[in-house]
Amino acid sequence: MQYSTKKLAENKLIILHLLQKMGIALSNSEICQFLLEKNYMDYFSVQQYLSELEGAGWLEKTREQNNTRYTLTDDGEEVMNYFISRISDEVKNEINVYVHENGRRIRAEYAVTANYFPELNGDYLVKCGLCDDAGATLMEISVAVVSKNQAQTVCRNWKKNVNQYYRQFLSALAAEEPSNKDPESNT
Repeated sequence: MQYSTKKLAENKLIILHLLQKMGIALSNSEICQFLLEKNYMDYFSVQQYLSELEGAGWLEKTREQNNTRYTLTDDGEEVMNYFISRISDEVKNEINVYVHENGRRIRAEYAVTANYFPELNGDYLVKCGLCDDAGATLMEISVAVVSKNQAQTVCRNWKKNVNQYYRQFLSALAAEEPSNKDPESNT
């Protein structure tokens, strides 16, 4: 019984450590991919542990359309720092290698967001965003459109052309228009 309790605790700490080292929210599928690839645990155990860690207040779960993401809470960070020695150096190393090899790709996937939501009046609200490598928001826009097809097109175009849109929008906002009179002065 003691071995199973120790293994259960270690498995939960592995999940917390993975999220801590990645430093950003991870999707359920990304967490599973790593844990199943390394044969640390089976799919059903991962789901149970994620639920228990969320219930304990050590993980926060957010949903975006068909995607569930998990982030480490402050309490989870504290628990992780306190119990880090309970994870073997081999597992810590495997997590470090995974983060090093996949961190940039995962961050890039989260850097550009585009989602749409149905409104009560039949229109759709499209929310688009762009974040830097640290996850800080660079730009966010929301626009109402009249159809689901239009919402999907806006999302697709945003993801495909976000760098161009960002440059154009920033240039337009930062451009100084020539004027004959300074609006701040009374002359």
